[in-house]
Amino acid sequence: FSPTSPATRRTTPHSPRTVRPLWDRLIADNDQIFLTLNGHYWPSGRTTRKNAHGNDVHLHIANYQNRFFGGGGMIRLYHFDLARDTIDVETVNPWILAQKPESRSALAAEHVRLTGPVDDFSIPVDFEQRFSGFAPVPARPSRPADRMLVRGTVAYWRFDGQGAPGTALTRGQTVRDLSGRGNDLTVVTTPGTPADALTWSDDHHPDQPGHASLKFTGGRNPVNGSYLTTKDAAPLNTETFRGGYTIETFVRIPLDWDAGRNGNASVLSRRGAARAAGKHGRNTDPNEPLAQLAITNNGREVQFNHYPLNTTYPTTNWSHGLAELRWWHIAVVNDGRCTRLYVESSPVADDPRRVSLGLTSLGLPWLVGGHEYAGAIDVVFHGAVGDIRIVNRPLAQRDFLTAG
Repeated sequence: FSPTSPATRRTTPHSPRTVRPLWDRLIADNDQIFLTLNGHYWPSGRTTRKNAHGNDVHLHIANYQNRFFGGGGMIRLYHFDLARDTIDVETVNPWILAQKPESRSALAAEHVRLTGPVDDFSIPVDFEQRFSGFAPVPARPSRPADRMLVRGTVAYWRFDGQGAPGTALTRGQTVRDLSGRGNDLTVVTTPGTPADALTWSDDHHPDQPGHASLKFTGGRNPVNGSYLTTKDAAPLNTETFRGGYTIETFVRIPLDWDAGRNGNASVLSRRGAARAAGKHGRNTDPNEPLAQLAITNNGREVQFNHYPLNTTYPTTNWSHGLAELRWWHIAVVNDGRCTRLYVESSPVADDPRRVSLGLTSLGLPWLVGGHEYAGAIDVVFHGAVGDIRIVNRPLAQRDFLTAG
């Protein structure tokens, strides 16, 4: 880059054919780039250019291989001081600093620190102003439902474009399955439930395809709230997922969530008691549902408890505790052998390694926001739920709803 002032030492790169395209195609139009660090060209230098947005881009060449002892492990440190709106730059040699001063040669003593204008300097940067063109990051737009229908999608429920935020869903109302497989959901209301116990919302996870959610206001003792269910003849009811599966959803826990009233409530569950399916053995609760993705009362942890086809007892995956007032993406992936739980596309620590083939079914409906115990609804979810997708094969993180 051509020099603009004799005050600092600048150089012209040895290969304009490579540098100019780099500036023209990458740096000039991308306002996020405010500093570039370059090397392998002697001598060191620095300059500043205006990008296409009229903002400064600081261009630095740091090259020490031609110095004493090939640089001797010399490093450059950039200190970002947000209080002073300044970047302080220094160049030091840890190898020489580690030597006793009296043992250093004359040349070594000269290279402990470099203090020239291209090696030791400060750059004033008004960080708030400089980054104002792209901070905060623009909201990700909604993505069409058909783009989310990856191969093997057996159910996809989302809640945008169906009701004004804050308005209630009514008993018997339908939420369509956008996969086209006929797994529509129907609203069920427990006796004595207020009219606004289940409402539409425009709140959503920042990476959620649909920009909407359902707000559940439910609980137990007494059971209260509205939930959704697949119909008796829905194809999803009999699906056993022998080849694996992926279940995804988005969850937000409110501040008034209470472990006693709201703990162990399911975001998604499969009806049918373990006893009725012939399940028994270690950790088996004969009255619990055959599959449940729930928020437990042990610190708001995600729990996926399920009864595979190949065992009479359950496999349970646990996450860490989820903070309130934040949207979380939850995914359960079974590859036909093991089941893994992901939070924000990151695998959790408590994933059992036992073989877990498919999901046991009694041909009964799936519930969204409802939890069954001993054949009856015993608690309704409290919180917000976004898009839900079920696929009959394992998906990689790069194929999750947050990435699509």
